[in-house]
Amino acid sequence: MEFTALFLAAVVVMLAAWRGSRQLALGLFALVIAASLATYLHHATDTLKLSF
Repeated sequence: MEFTALFLAAVVVMLAAWRGSRQLALGLFALVIAASLATYLHHATDTLKLSF
């Protein structure tokens, strides 16, 4: 679900860049990048339960 939200947020950023102001697009882009990084770090620290 969070990846869908990130994708939709990226779509909003693209629409803001196309139709809105530059400052709004840059601000939204920074927020989406921060959210993407937080999501990555959340999943990158999960331990894998492997059984060999």
